[in-house]
Amino acid sequence: MKKVLVFSSITGGGKTTLIQKLAVRIENCVVISFDDYSIDALPSAPPLDTPIEDAINQYELQQLMDDFLNIPDETEIVLIDFPFGNRHEVLAPYIDTTFYIQTPLDIALARQILRDFSAKTQKEILEWAATYLNFARPIFVNHEAYVSETADIILEGTASIEDNVQIVLESLEENA
Repeated sequence: MKKVLVFSSITGGGKTTLIQKLAVRIENCVVISFDDYSIDALPSAPPLDTPIEDAINQYELQQLMDDFLNIPDETEIVLIDFPFGNRHEVLAPYIDTTFYIQTPLDIALARQILRDFSAKTQKEILEWAATYLNFARPIFVNHEAYVSETADIILEGTASIEDNVQIVLESLEENA
């Protein structure tokens, strides 16, 4: 019987990096990443300013769920990079453990700029900074409070990747 681990955080929180490291260390696992499905770009996606508690279940997960439900039975671990933790009613029944990576907003913002804006102009970066302050930051604060409150394990986003990998691996051993 496969174990399903979900990793959540705000953008730039470290979900993808942690899952990539775990996938190398865990045998017989499959990775599913929210970003691979462009779910937030589908016509059914709610407007970005919709409060997270109202928005989560408006996101259409059909493609993601189709892939998830077709994972071979012999797979032991499924690692899912999913920003909404166990809050989406379609995925929630399948989740064994939800990890929330709590990353200070300034660090997440710096990671996002390094990741997404390295080829942008100074003007584009400054425009994003203004958007972040005036629009995105309150959304991230609300997201973190709402999604993290139901997580099984909170990981420290400023800890080393190896430390967080060890916490996840120990959790798997304890719940084997």
